[in-house]
Amino acid sequence: MNPTARPASPCSIRTGRQAGAGAGFTLIELLVVMTIAGILLAVGLPNFQDFVRDQRVRSIASDMVGDFALARSEAVRYSGRVIMARAGFAGCTVTGTTWREGWCMFTDNNANNTMDAGELLKIQQAVGGQVRICSPVADFANTIIFGPRGQVVRTAAIGANDGMTITDDSTGPANSRTRVLMFGLVGRVTTVNQNNATPAC
Repeated sequence: MNPTARPASPCSIRTGRQAGAGAGFTLIELLVVMTIAGILLAVGLPNFQDFVRDQRVRSIASDMVGDFALARSEAVRYSGRVIMARAGFAGCTVTGTTWREGWCMFTDNNANNTMDAGELLKIQQAVGGQVRICSPVADFANTIIFGPRGQVVRTAAIGANDGMTITDDSTGPANSRTRVLMFGLVGRVTTVNQNNATPAC
């Protein structure tokens, strides 16, 4: 035995059970964590839902603007009228009675405002979610017509919200997620954000 060796202090010897006594959570700590998580979820979930709704409306608006651009360019190319008609109107074969259920794009070669054989350019199926697509302008209730110079054909004078409204106001007008696609004099479209306001239609 080494005469200089010192016996281990009783305080320095720990059993396996003692070493692991500080691991894990107590019931109180777990309840505190769960309470904080619940508060954060309650605060963050509505914001996340609003984000999802806004992205859906934004995506549909982008798709519709793309179709307007295509219809306008085809009208210029054919030097004739190109019509976008909502589902179930003017010969559109998409099932439904509203814009949100889809639309058809076609060349109106014989100027009868109806899609005939060989005139179809594109079909858009129904959009998802609780989105509404509408217009406060009577000229655009069922069809949008682009003339041979690319202009939007209308019978009424240009007014406020002169275009299509895409909105999800399922949680109330004050919390709506809305984009208005405004038609200019020569057929170009401007997208206007009108979130948190009562939609025009």
